[in-house]
Amino acid sequence: MSFDLSEFLTEGLISSINNGLIPSDLATAYAGNYLVKSMITQTQFNQVSDAITAYKVAQTETAVDHSSVH
Repeated sequence: MSFDLSEFLTEGLISSINNGLIPSDLATAYAGNYLVKSMITQTQFNQVSDAITAYKVAQTETAVDHSSVH
C-alpha cells in the first residue's frame, strides 16, 4: 500500500473543517497553496471548497435552530 500525499492533505483539510479545528478561510488558503504547488488536484481543491460550504451551511442552520428555540 502506497502513501498518497494529495489524498492525505485533502482528507486532513476536510476533517479539520468538519471538526471545527481550523477556520474556513485558513483551510481555503492551505488548499490554494497545495493546488498551486501541485500537491492536490483541482478536483480535490473543489472537494475542500464543497466541504467548507457544507460546514458553513450546517453552522448557519444550527444557529437558526438555536435562535428559534429562545
